[in-house]
Amino acid sequence: MVSVVIPVYNGEKFVLRTIECVLSQSFKVEQIIVIDDASTDRTQELILKEFPKEVIYHRNEKNMERCYSRNLGASLAKGEYIFFLDHDDLWEKEHVEKVLENWGDAHIVYAFPRKYIDDEGKLMRVSKKRLPADVGVLIFSGMIGFPSATAFKKESFEEYEDEFMLREDWEVFIRAYFKGLKIKVIDTNTVMIREHSGRTSKSRRLYEGTLKVHEIYKDRVPKEYLSYFLFHVGETCMRFADLKRGWAFVLKALAEKPSLFLSGRRLLSLLKRGLRFYSHA
Repeated sequence: MVSVVIPVYNGEKFVLRTIECVLSQSFKVEQIIVIDDASTDRTQELILKEFPKEVIYHRNEKNMERCYSRNLGASLAKGEYIFFLDHDDLWEKEHVEKVLENWGDAHIVYAFPRKYIDDEGKLMRVSKKRLPADVGVLIFSGMIGFPSATAFKKESFEEYEDEFMLREDWEVFIRAYFKGLKIKVIDTNTVMIREHSGRTSKSRRLYEGTLKVHEIYKDRVPKEYLSYFLFHVGETCMRFADLKRGWAFVLKALAEKPSLFLSGRRLLSLLKRGLRFYSHA
């Protein structure tokens, strides 16, 4: 049995289409749980009108934010497999089926997202990133995390933690790695991430969450992954205009693994972010 958890806050513009994409999956989803985080728009009205029987709807008494909502949804799930889907993202109709076909003996499966869509659901771009064969590289380089691409065995579910807010979706994979859970990454190209003005990826809380992850795990990261970890933290600092701290992390990464900078993507990122902020200094 599969349960899908959809946390939503003020999602009137997108949430109905998101629920529809779950209902239209080629593999039947037996349980759809919507956790409304005290929305102030028409989210509740629209869901109860359009899907009165198709979803289990729960409304938080007050805004508790996304970690609480996801964890609550997981606690209500009856399925052996728990899939998460943010209220503004979409899946291709074969997403659940392909994830289950490739599950094997994993505790967590991550279907690497490549498609990015706009407000109207139109394709904006497709990621061409090469996925490293070593899952550890993927995890510690911060290339993993979107909840809409994440599925857990219910018995292995690791709760999302508020202290890492906006990086809780990355931290949960690091924590699972250290607990010895088997994490499988698949490349099904069935997840569509929506980019819009209301998305939280530009919030400074993402920067703060990244530094919190570094603080907690910096002394535990295996040596073979430390350079990737440091580079990602540094790159994130630069993204939020903390150039001094960003370059400090990047230079530490270089000292650990000089060959890291043979990557054209990393060099381009440094030039773009570092020089952009330098030019405004």
